[in-house]
Amino acid sequence: MKLTPRQNQIIAIVKKDSPITSKQISAELKLSMPTIRSDLRLLTAFGILEAKPKVGYTFNDSPAKSLSYQKLYQEPIRSILQKPTEIREDATLTEAVNTLFIEDVGSLYVVGDQNELVGLISRKDLLRATLNNTNASLTLASTVMTRMPNIFTVTPDMSVIETGKLLLERKVDSLPVVDQNNQTKVVGKITKNRIFQHFIESVQ
Repeated sequence: MKLTPRQNQIIAIVKKDSPITSKQISAELKLSMPTIRSDLRLLTAFGILEAKPKVGYTFNDSPAKSLSYQKLYQEPIRSILQKPTEIREDATLTEAVNTLFIEDVGSLYVVGDQNELVGLISRKDLLRATLNNTNASLTLASTVMTRMPNIFTVTPDMSVIETGKLLLERKVDSLPVVDQNNQTKVVGKITKNRIFQHFIESVQ
């Protein structure tokens, strides 16, 4: 497992001053707590650090926690895909909002007559479009969607680490997963939370 320089700094601090709180770690690094939160989550998920409520972080040097991180990183995402939430191209804004909140998702995939992917609508898109909109029940959701080919997609054979990096680079919470031989056929979705869940489940 290849750690970032900051993650190695955090480990060194915890080894030296264990137990130590996230506030103390951020103070020593001269960084805000939100900045290091993802690092602490990752190090805890992988069992390198242990988080003890009301105590702080400690370093875990137990060999029982060993895990092939390389294998975990390189695993194809096909085994952890989630079901996509789709709406038709002729759905209204009201229908899209209802679907978004009933399914409790962050984005909707818009499909055409042949069930092909034609667009994507994020939660932000819908909130922005429906704010002070008195005709939401008459306005087509497709008018606010991001259209193909401007949607970044991934395929089931891509690795967990490769997909995770794309989610971070694109600054999105999820990406559509499409068939390797048909870039408009949605077979699932992958989210930041699903990848994090995958890491947690793998170290338990």
